[in-house]
Amino acid sequence: MELLDLASNINQNPQFSSEEINLHLAGGLRLHMHGWLPNFAPDKVVVIVHGLGGHGKYYASSAAPYLAPHGAAVYAPDLRGHGRSEGLRGDIELFHSFLDDVAAAIRWARLKHPELPLFLLAESMGTSIAINYVVQAQPELAPDGLILVACVIAPTVTPSVKEVFRTFWYLATDRHRPALPITGREELGVRDTAFVQVLKADPLFNRKISVRFLTGMTRHMQQAARRPHALKLPILLLQGGHDYTVRHKPTRAFFNRIASADKEMHVFPQAYHAILNDPDAPQVRERLLTWLERQTKKFQVPGL
Repeated sequence: MELLDLASNINQNPQFSSEEINLHLAGGLRLHMHGWLPNFAPDKVVVIVHGLGGHGKYYASSAAPYLAPHGAAVYAPDLRGHGRSEGLRGDIELFHSFLDDVAAAIRWARLKHPELPLFLLAESMGTSIAINYVVQAQPELAPDGLILVACVIAPTVTPSVKEVFRTFWYLATDRHRPALPITGREELGVRDTAFVQVLKADPLFNRKISVRFLTGMTRHMQQAARRPHALKLPILLLQGGHDYTVRHKPTRAFFNRIASADKEMHVFPQAYHAILNDPDAPQVRERLLTWLERQTKKFQVPGL
């Protein structure tokens, strides 16, 4: 994979700096990535994979202000077709191509911080992408730990009759057209009313997907759900107890089957799906930071 850093515009704030990075993938596709760096030497790297319809800029408020001051260099790419990245919006020829985007971000982060442990954090739809990525990643591009936030490997959203008919119509007529709405239920997944308004007003949020995207995503989630035995790196799974988008028993069963001896699962009983943008987010971040600190210590040389 050919990779090129085209731009890195850095902005400062009192605790950390932010940067906008453009990467070129094989074939000329431009991938946009957001970065946040502590104003001192970092001791770890966190690469974030966003969820359905979203983009990496959301983590400027939900993750970076908490991770960077604790020593993390944070990078969040906009997956192809999302945010400011190039690619088909609401459609994708091969869902598997998202794994190339994750590899590009990790490659760039490894080159910039070659001596630091790297952790892959994925949210919602991004969790299945991250699981499948980890299972087949080249050793030099494999993360040192995996964080699954609002893990979706057993979805439970029930479509309406109208949505079912619309899906079959476009399956038969135009599988590539982004015509299936993925918005309209924000209040069911997001307890933070301010973030609901952010989502509704965001012009970069993908509001429709194609049948091709939907079927590719479904197969990808099913594939990830069959791979717990292949996950042998440290795992942290954070889940909302009121997450209506997932089936909780299969998610717990998936966690129990993970092969890693170093795994933790924490359920926040009142939290909704978007647990990084939830009234319980402070508790979520506390668990996340505690886990990252413990994992990072494994890579520190005693006496330094």
